[in-house]
Amino acid sequence: MSTADRNTVAHRGEAVVRVDDLSVAYRSGGADVTVVRGVSFEAAAGETVAVVGESGSGKSTVAGTLLGHLRHGSRVTGGRVEVAGRDVLSLDARGLRDLRAADIALVGQNAGNALTPSMRVGRQIEESLLPLGLTRGERRERARTLAAKVGLPDPDGIVRRYPHQLSGGQQQRVAIAMALAAEPRVLVLDEPTTALDVVTQARVLDLVAGLSDELGLTSVLVSHDLGVVARMADRVVVMREGEVVESADTGTLFTDPRHAYTRHLLASVPRVRDRGLAEVGEDGARTVRTRRPVPDEAPEVVSVRDVTIDYGPHRAVDGVTLGLRRGEVLALVGESGSGKSTLAWSLAGLRPPTSGSMRLLADTEDGSGEGDLANGARQRPLDVRRRIQLAFQNADTSLNPRRLVREAVRRPLRFFGLADRSEADARANALIRDVALDPALADRLPEQLSGGQRQRVGIARALAGDPRVVVADEVTTALDVSVQASVLALLDDLRAQRDLAFVFISHDLAVVRGIADRVAVMREGRVVEEGPVDAVFNGPNHPYTSRLMAAVLEPEPARGGGTAPVPETEGPPTGSVAESADGGSDPDWIDLGGGHRIRRWDPDGPASAA
Repeated sequence: MSTADRNTVAHRGEAVVRVDDLSVAYRSGGADVTVVRGVSFEAAAGETVAVVGESGSGKSTVAGTLLGHLRHGSRVTGGRVEVAGRDVLSLDARGLRDLRAADIALVGQNAGNALTPSMRVGRQIEESLLPLGLTRGERRERARTLAAKVGLPDPDGIVRRYPHQLSGGQQQRVAIAMALAAEPRVLVLDEPTTALDVVTQARVLDLVAGLSDELGLTSVLVSHDLGVVARMADRVVVMREGEVVESADTGTLFTDPRHAYTRHLLASVPRVRDRGLAEVGEDGARTVRTRRPVPDEAPEVVSVRDVTIDYGPHRAVDGVTLGLRRGEVLALVGESGSGKSTLAWSLAGLRPPTSGSMRLLADTEDGSGEGDLANGARQRPLDVRRRIQLAFQNADTSLNPRRLVREAVRRPLRFFGLADRSEADARANALIRDVALDPALADRLPEQLSGGQRQRVGIARALAGDPRVVVADEVTTALDVSVQASVLALLDDLRAQRDLAFVFISHDLAVVRGIADRVAVMREGRVVEEGPVDAVFNGPNHPYTSRLMAAVLEPEPARGGGTAPVPETEGPPTGSVAESADGGSDPDWIDLGGGHRIRRWDPDGPASAA
């Protein structure tokens, strides 16, 4: 549906969701702290309304009240919430069960956590059908029908699998099938695609949009991804610090935002066409920081040659050859299961390669620090081990919840023998300042910090070993757009100040365009395209790279419904035979010059059709 068509849906028909002057508070220190203040909006039958804002804006709290969910210690202090004609806030426990069984359903952010790991997915879908009073046989048949409706392959077989045997996108489709089981009138989508790669995200969003049209669903979408909002929503409600600051049709809000906060949010979103990182001033003015070039004489610090990595009979990485120079950001991109994280974790010593070579190369005259990276971390000398460090996707789970921030940063200093007890605290405070945090936060626990602050602590901990290479695995995926922008700027500054090399893993191609110097595109364990970031994004491209770019959502509904422009890819591009790692010819690759190379493909094969 086009943006214009979607916007005409607004105000048609009966309002199925009504939120009127809603206020929510929780008790802290004997006093009420208001987290939602005077929020009002409606969603008509068949309409999708997006509620957007940064962490702490209250958007998830508002969405929770639609289902009668309130966090522990919270209470509604005013207003009214109505779903399908029912006053949600006046319902007792039985009334809420009936509401959730018949009228409203939730699709959450991480289906992998929501599904029961010890129960087959078919049984879990069947459980969602219990309120309908069907027989066991009817529930089983209906579960298969729902699995097919949400586009799961081989429905008869997949219902017999366990959640861990499904990909992230398949798990999310199971969650959608469970939500649709009782044919609700309202669907609440709380960050439904945050953890998915761009191709899987596009499939899930198309699925939700198609089912919404088919079933006439009213949807409330909670998201910090403004590209998703541009693609899906008819109207947008922008929240900040518990209040609605702007509400408008999607097209109007994205093309003519009125509130300064809305303009700041939109300006903070990276675009695929940016040739550097976006920087947003206090007035919302947007500029793009020019990418710092890597000097031609920068030495190579990591060499990967013909590496394969197996998980039992499954080959996760298949014959990858790459190099990484000092001060360079190499981005690994591809769908879930492409092998990018497996390769990066192997570099960090978490999974030794099955074959091939990985080496940390000396970049000093005395040759110190060179070592074999084919060994696991425990088998590496400490001086080699500390030179490659990991910054994880989710600082919430990678930081010990019982350990103070100072202790988390101080521990690597002591472990690697870089500071004795008397100087460790001072070094830890310096690292905390280096990641633009107030040293006063050093005495707090992780739960007392915001998501962006926790991510900076994780980066400080990775820097404590004085590494040459940092593996940054989806470090900005779960962050709000403005916090993401500040973390990316921090990484770029640290790269320049410390002459660090980064292996940057991301499924957000707009972020990759802004921060990376080179890109390696991986598919089914193999690199299919590699080159300088501008060359790869300008094309010509491997068909799989074009497919990834076609799935990128830009926060601009006027540009093809939010989809980014895609380089043209027809037949294999013209180019010379590339050189192999040993300097010979490699007929499997097309050399386009300037370090840009593309793996050859069969125009009639699956790669071109993908």
